[in-house]
Amino acid sequence: MSDPPSPEPRPDRRTREVAMYGDEMVEERQEASYDWVNEKIQNPELRTEIIRIVKKYHGGRAGKWHSSLCGSYNAVFVIEFQDPESYGMMRVPLPRFSLELREEKVQAEVNLMRYVAANTTIPIPHIYHSGTASQNPTGLGPFIIMDYHPNLVHLSTFLADPDTDPEAPNTINPTMPEDKILSLYRQMSNILLQLDKLTMPQSGCLGYVDGEYTVHARALPQTLTDTITMAGCPESVLGPSNRVLNTSHEVYQFLTDLHIAQLVFQRNDAVESADDARDKYTARHMLRRAAYMNLLPSPSYTSRQEHITPTPETFKLICDDLTPHNVLVDPETGEVRAVIDWEWAWFGPRSMAADPPWWLMLRKPDMWNGGVEGGIDDWVGKYPKYLGIFLRALEQEEEKLGKGQEVAVRCLGEPLEDDRVAEDGTVSEWLDNLHISGDSSTTTTTTTISTNQEGPKEPPLSIRMRKNWEDGSFWINYAARRSYGLDPIYWKFIDERLFGENPAGGYEKRAESMTAEARELMEMVVKDKMKEKNGERKVVEWFAEEARGHLARVLGYGQL
Repeated sequence: MSDPPSPEPRPDRRTREVAMYGDEMVEERQEASYDWVNEKIQNPELRTEIIRIVKKYHGGRAGKWHSSLCGSYNAVFVIEFQDPESYGMMRVPLPRFSLELREEKVQAEVNLMRYVAANTTIPIPHIYHSGTASQNPTGLGPFIIMDYHPNLVHLSTFLADPDTDPEAPNTINPTMPEDKILSLYRQMSNILLQLDKLTMPQSGCLGYVDGEYTVHARALPQTLTDTITMAGCPESVLGPSNRVLNTSHEVYQFLTDLHIAQLVFQRNDAVESADDARDKYTARHMLRRAAYMNLLPSPSYTSRQEHITPTPETFKLICDDLTPHNVLVDPETGEVRAVIDWEWAWFGPRSMAADPPWWLMLRKPDMWNGGVEGGIDDWVGKYPKYLGIFLRALEQEEEKLGKGQEVAVRCLGEPLEDDRVAEDGTVSEWLDNLHISGDSSTTTTTTTISTNQEGPKEPPLSIRMRKNWEDGSFWINYAARRSYGLDPIYWKFIDERLFGENPAGGYEKRAESMTAEARELMEMVVKDKMKEKNGERKVVEWFAEEARGHLARVLGYGQL
């Protein structure tokens, strides 16, 4: 996110009510990758070679250069074909990471897209070919050649407020009729329900081994890449590429370790004062402590009286960038024609897959109203209305899919008092106390409860999403998955929930419960941060062993 006007410096300034900013110097260096693309693409010989390669695998006739595009992480080179008219593209990751990580990222996305295409009816751009840097004669690095759809529009354009500043992220149109919102949400709901069926026995990214898709590599969540591209975290501390995880607890530990790494390695723009550094350390330390104490969301589906845990644990697909912006639709009919950008998709905890989408109002809670203080409160005040509409859409799609036993629930409110399903009554337990406010409708609809053939019954996705919003799991998962939104989310929604009263907020109360070692580590981090803040603004290049040792002394236990 862009920096606001700098306030007057104060030795006691604390910013736990707003999201942490990225390291401006690291981001400027990363943006040099755009210059790299622009310089490369001016070479007519390179354009000719790209046309040749795309044509070779796409198979179209009379290929010619159409356009080039540059996103946050990838460059796209589009080739137009005739007889019939079609478009293909070569997509390459920008050099914002090491070559090894770029190749890992491309292979994981290719495997995931092919897996989703083979196991759902979700329209995925057809992949004609992919390869490593050594297999790309253009010298542009690892690549994917696939379909391109220039005449489709983002689903988000139908939801967006037309009066939003074009330079700012979209927000939802506040005057849009509910029935139109419902219709658009139903399209997203169908996609989510299909993805919800996909499970794996481990957490990480897919490989294709001996003719089967299996988790074969570490997870590549968006927060990992943010830690590199916004904080300047060296890749050498992020663990081996073949590290897969076997429990949800391990996943939460990994993600909270990343949050510590973000604070440790971000040299510039990280803290405002010593007390601000203590707040930031404490938020990360306490969330990490909860992860290692197994206090974060369980893989179980729980009722008041029983715990139902799949054994062995299975993991669901987590898509960090699956939003209406990456769903392309026909501008005339509104039909979904392609779902794109799967690079931050990985198999992770079932609880995370059951979170209601943050994107219902198109902008993240920590970036609402420009990310200023009070913005999250406004987001929380508006969100239940849209969550109610979304859950109604999801229930309608669940009814349409019509699997398993039927459960009568209200679209936007408490479950009916007499709901009972099956002989053990556990679904009524699941439904109990799952109330979504902000809607006057009491229309009853029918949804379903699916049966996992490898484990116990699972509540419908709509019920699981209600539960995660009502019991606060949504905020814990959001904080675990978003380093740069952690601070306001932790202090507003997590701190007192996990660790008891803290009326004044901030580190002081929590420091009382820290061990002497943790307090010493906090003061060591504060000393480092203040030295960096008052020193030269620069980007530090770390040797691998030095970086690992620097992080290890702060982590104390656990590892990345």
